[in-house]
Amino acid sequence: MFSTVNVIITFLLLSVTNAFTTSSHQTTLPRADHSSTMKMSFFDDMGKFFDNLGGGDEESGASSEVEIVDGAYTGSKRIISIPAKTMKMGGLRLYCNLYLMGVQNTPEPGCWKASKSDDSEVNLRYVDLSGSIIIQFSEECITVDRLGSSPSNKYLMHESMILNGFLDELNSIVYEGSVSEEKRLLTLPEPGNQLEEARDAISFG
Repeated sequence: MFSTVNVIITFLLLSVTNAFTTSSHQTTLPRADHSSTMKMSFFDDMGKFFDNLGGGDEESGASSEVEIVDGAYTGSKRIISIPAKTMKMGGLRLYCNLYLMGVQNTPEPGCWKASKSDDSEVNLRYVDLSGSIIIQFSEECITVDRLGSSPSNKYLMHESMILNGFLDELNSIVYEGSVSEEKRLLTLPEPGNQLEEARDAISFG
């Protein structure tokens, strides 16, 4: 009797050990690398943008592997959040995405790599790989996050230039020209100082 019980216990322990070993082995398999979404060229991005606004490609599938926390990638830091009073989503995203795709050589050639994982997001990855800018559009707001725990000083300086230019574009959309408020791509809640607050948040120095 005692010998039989020992055999059964030994068998169960071996089965459990083998299960954990198999599970541990499976978790070491390589996963899709989110950085692969950053490798598309400017013209590839533009082509996808006009063909189908970036939906349903392999790169967007890779980006879904990254854990999302409160609307931002894990490890990212919220830099700017601009609430919207009204927003014409399609037109605003098109305008802003085209602008962001066009600043990849600002202020130095090849210092940024731009990619769109879907309609609502543009990523600008810095050449030294120390950080990325993630700009997201929703019906309620525009948010800007920084992904990178130890961005270089050069990254921070160039990030400030990119985001100040982006805020200039938003300012022109909201306030400049003779377009009536109901036809503007973006309007802001009163008192309307959100852009200046955002500019203070990205000041380099």
